[in-house]
Amino acid sequence: MYRILKTGTSEYDEKKSRFLGYVFAIESPEEAAEKICALRKEHYNARHVCFAWQVDGILRSSDDGEPQGTAGHPIADVLTHRGFDHCLIAVVRYFGGTLLGTGGLTRAYSTAASLAADTAIVMEVLTGYPLTLTLDYNDFGRASYFFNQKKIPQTGIEYGTAVTVHLMVPSDLKGETDRKLSDITSGQASPEWGDETSYGLSQDKVISLS
Repeated sequence: MYRILKTGTSEYDEKKSRFLGYVFAIESPEEAAEKICALRKEHYNARHVCFAWQVDGILRSSDDGEPQGTAGHPIADVLTHRGFDHCLIAVVRYFGGTLLGTGGLTRAYSTAASLAADTAIVMEVLTGYPLTLTLDYNDFGRASYFFNQKKIPQTGIEYGTAVTVHLMVPSDLKGETDRKLSDITSGQASPEWGDETSYGLSQDKVISLS
């Protein structure tokens, strides 16, 4: 599952009709409604403002006067295919005077939504365990190799007579990490595990969801 960190936008022209795509992060259906209302006010001359949103697995879409299934559904397909949650994708259409037909409309709305999604900055939502670990420098070198190999992200590090490192260990790697640390330190490791939690990950950086 992915959430939006930064809004994405697009502009796509098809037979003189202009399609403006938007990808927003939302926290609730009410926020989706507010953003759709704001788009309608901003683009008061537009013919249609079609959309799809998803919050905690609840999915809604609207063709906003376009032929049934030609706008909201293809936008929703982009949203679900990308694995977006807590997300609104809207496409504003300025009619250019030429009818596109159902196939043309479906492609245009899908394209505008996809292009906007491409420009959004997203984070993957995962579950894991915070880990704080203090190691001597030799053991830390071996542990770092394991952390890098398994792509376990660091959230902080402190150097002194020993190294204290803070990590977010994906849930499915907790057991393996415990065993590996015990092996590296000959059973002397004293890892401090936090409770399982959800977190965001973007470009190898951990993002708090609280």
